[in-house]
Amino acid sequence: MAEMIFGIDHGNGNMKGENVCFPCGLVRYTSEPGRFMNEDILEYQGTFYTLSETRMPFKADKTVDEDYFVLTLFTLALEAKSRGLTLTGKDVVLGVGLPPADFGQQAPSFKRYFTEHTKHGISFKFNGKSVNCYLRDIFVSPQNFAAVMCFKSSLLKKYRTVNCIDIGDGTVDLLVIRNGKPDLSVRVSDRSGMAVLRSEISNAIQQNYGIHLDSSDVEQVLMQEETILDEEIVLEIQRMAENWLQRIINKLHTHVTDFRTNPAVFLGGGSLLLRKQIENSTEFKYVEFIEDVRANAIGYEKLTAARLRRG
Repeated sequence: MAEMIFGIDHGNGNMKGENVCFPCGLVRYTSEPGRFMNEDILEYQGTFYTLSETRMPFKADKTVDEDYFVLTLFTLALEAKSRGLTLTGKDVVLGVGLPPADFGQQAPSFKRYFTEHTKHGISFKFNGKSVNCYLRDIFVSPQNFAAVMCFKSSLLKKYRTVNCIDIGDGTVDLLVIRNGKPDLSVRVSDRSGMAVLRSEISNAIQQNYGIHLDSSDVEQVLMQEETILDEEIVLEIQRMAENWLQRIINKLHTHVTDFRTNPAVFLGGGSLLLRKQIENSTEFKYVEFIEDVRANAIGYEKLTAARLRRG
């Protein structure tokens, strides 16, 4: 039977597939809830779940409970729906990833997390319809490497060293690629992602101006979209973002002394929010961006397909 391959990026802020992206937030119910605005309802082992815009707290180890497995089921169901595919009766192969700092230590347990949950098959209901399929295999890759291989392969052929910086919601991850291969001796995953910056900005604006900003308000300013906020507040948000970026770069300098000697590839939703600050920084000489927030998931899927072809 031909395998159905799905690349899934288990982010701290969002789950991503090749076509789908949604916040890592779940609401549990002991009985089936009524559908509101056609929201999706997933039933797994007698518990009902809907997705929520309120993200779960940061988890350094995503295997501590079933949350990320349930989010994986949601991703499979939504991704199959977007592709017009039926999961029931099919063999599924997953391509997933971990931050470079966690890859060596957590890759075996991350793979085991999925195989243990699926040893009797994958069985759940999605919007009242039963889904039954089988996990044939799972491949774990270093985060960012898959995305860069997929979207920026020309850089890897042209330069001996490429620095990849992924600014996510929970962490900032650095991967150094040398001669086309990830240098796993450089293991960096700093837990000062965009959630920290948004919190710092919201607290400062509340304290200094008496105005409460939610995440969307902050991101609106960082994306340079229209806002009715006073110019003074807009400038303060941009200043704080610039200072936060510099703090992150200073931390990364422990592992890469000078980012001006080799190309830097930025990816992740935070990189797009901070694009102005990154492009204006004197810490980098050559910068490229991967603009698709689903890049890791797409990369995992392509790497997994290549591995299967090689046998």
